[in-house]
Amino acid sequence: IRAGVVNWNRPTTGASSAAPFGGVGISGNHRPSAYYAADYCAYPVASLLADGVSVPQFPGLP
Repeated sequence: IRAGVVNWNRPTTGASSAAPFGGVGISGNHRPSAYYAADYCAYPVASLLADGVSVPQFPGLP
């Protein structure tokens, strides 16, 4: 049988997170899962932290 996940009369509760749930095949949800699940559930955000507040300098202007 060629399938992403087959579960016969068994719950997936408590299954190992190393198991490849989902997948890109016809029976999957077209997403990798387990360890890489956070990669498609979140998006990157950039932050800039500074010790103090100052007026930015504009290059080329006095």
